[in-house]
Amino acid sequence: MKKALVLLLPFFLFLTASCGQSSLRSPKEPSFPERPPEMVIVWSAGGGSDLAARLIGDYASRELGQPFIYSNITGANGDKGWQQAVTANPDGYTIANLTFDILTNQAMGQTNVKYTDFELICQFTVQPIGVFVPAASPYQTLDDLLAAATKEPNTITMATTPLGGFFHQAITLLENASDQARFDVVPYKGSAEIIAALVVGKTDAAIQTLTGMEQYMTDNGLRLLAVLTEDRLANFPQVPTARELGYDVVYKSWRGFGVPKDTPEDVRQILVQAFEQAFNHPEFQEKAKKAKLDLVYLGPEDFKEALDQQYPFVETTLKQLGFVK
Repeated sequence: MKKALVLLLPFFLFLTASCGQSSLRSPKEPSFPERPPEMVIVWSAGGGSDLAARLIGDYASRELGQPFIYSNITGANGDKGWQQAVTANPDGYTIANLTFDILTNQAMGQTNVKYTDFELICQFTVQPIGVFVPAASPYQTLDDLLAAATKEPNTITMATTPLGGFFHQAITLLENASDQARFDVVPYKGSAEIIAALVVGKTDAAIQTLTGMEQYMTDNGLRLLAVLTEDRLANFPQVPTARELGYDVVYKSWRGFGVPKDTPEDVRQILVQAFEQAFNHPEFQEKAKKAKLDLVYLGPEDFKEALDQQYPFVETTLKQLGFVK
């Protein structure tokens, strides 16, 4: 009998240890994700926003232990994809790639989807913008350009895409900050067309993102007069900000992620942690740098605060342009 007790003792110790371990695990601890989540990207495959979202998504998926299913759902300036994402089951398995354009769509009344319809995960990039002219332009400074647009209003061409969009808003804010400068705003289909028009002098100026523009400046095709950022940029330390020149304009686009309202908070926090860890991963940082992404991370609360501050500027500017009744 004593021998039997000795033999059974390890078994009882195992059961005791197992019970002790299971008691440390909360019965409510989520097992999310149990399958691959879908990331809805509202811009075309191969574009800047698509590549940026997939890059950080690949590293976030490592943290989650599940790959993302990437779905490019394009149309209506992003609204088609956001409509689908915001009405998805709020279980964490649908993640929306958010961009600045959701603010524009909302302010213009083109959609019933608002940025506040999403629970935010993070912002991970900004797209600083600047004022460009052809290298052979007579306008050597931002003061020169704005003075000409003040002296002869609506004769200096400024390229944009599309009317009412982010770049058009930035042009209007710059006009407002100047001494009555007014540009002849000309819409183009895309940034590639604008760059081509600038290089050959078909347009006098344009406000564009700085990503990927170095080659045109190096080739003496373009000249950057000023950037619309809080501080000078490390890549262009010689270029002044509009603000330091006396024009109080800071405007930038951004990219981030959100999930539908009513997504369980514990699930959302798993996603928040995964994307934050992905953002801080050294390999992601290196690849993003090579891809010329301007990385700026904001967590959910700071991201929401930034959008709450930016949206009134968008709405006011679009009202001035006549796009909001």
